[in-house]
Amino acid sequence: MKRIFSLFLILFLILSCIGAFASGETKDRLTPLSNKTIKSILEKNGYKGWKLYQPSSRETETNTSSKSFLSKIDQYSIVAVKNGQTHLIVLQKRNSNWEIDVISDKAIARDGFRLFSFSMDENAGSGDNTIYFYFDFADEENEVYTLRLDLSLQFPNYFRFLSLPQKKADSGYIYQEIVMDYDRNFTFELDVYGGAYRESVSVEPWQHYQFGIEEFSLADMPLSILDLTKPATVKAGTDKAGLYRYPMDHGEPIRMLNEGESVNIVPLEYGRGHWMIVCDGDNIYYALSELFEY
Repeated sequence: MKRIFSLFLILFLILSCIGAFASGETKDRLTPLSNKTIKSILEKNGYKGWKLYQPSSRETETNTSSKSFLSKIDQYSIVAVKNGQTHLIVLQKRNSNWEIDVISDKAIARDGFRLFSFSMDENAGSGDNTIYFYFDFADEENEVYTLRLDLSLQFPNYFRFLSLPQKKADSGYIYQEIVMDYDRNFTFELDVYGGAYRESVSVEPWQHYQFGIEEFSLADMPLSILDLTKPATVKAGTDKAGLYRYPMDHGEPIRMLNEGESVNIVPLEYGRGHWMIVCDGDNIYYALSELFEY
């Protein structure tokens, strides 16, 4: 009886720990800036009285603002928060001295999003071309989004991707990521783990988006392909319009649209003028561009 009771107790403790971890997943894990030199630079540039945060390390207990760590890198980023404002500050080392390079008040700010974690790849060194910074947000439903910033002295500095909240599916968990191509708009990556399935959809939006630090706005960032679409109707005189599971497919359509039917569309990258992405709820189809009026 004692053994059975002990097993139940162990099971209860394990489940309690799992529950506690899950509930604390989006608790604030921001690390206050500890480097006095950088803090002084920021305060002299208008950030006195702001809460200043440094990136935490992702894999170790490394203090990323320590003198020894900063000696290995030439670019660094800080988050500043005050009265509902959230600023991203990028610093660059010039002649061994840190200087403010770029400040953005819109890059990591979005209504309904709360920044709860800010980190970087601490394995970066002076020989590395790119340093990766990560911003973890929780929305009003406590769903988690992760935005990555790539800093480099050799390549353009820009935001690289936004990971969306994972979803449970019959075949496993669905992981979605919006990849931002510096010169090619968006690619939506969808992975289903447990079902060994992956899909990649490249989109050419109706409007132009920019992903550089000064231009990027998290508030304007689409969170789905549907956010990028515009309403359209099937052209008059079109008896039936075929929807396909894959672009450039000329086989048997998996669904038909009728003349005058309303849909939401956005051009498929590399297929503009020929193929459109058609959104129907959570379903993604492809159809010939010539079938629609918009």
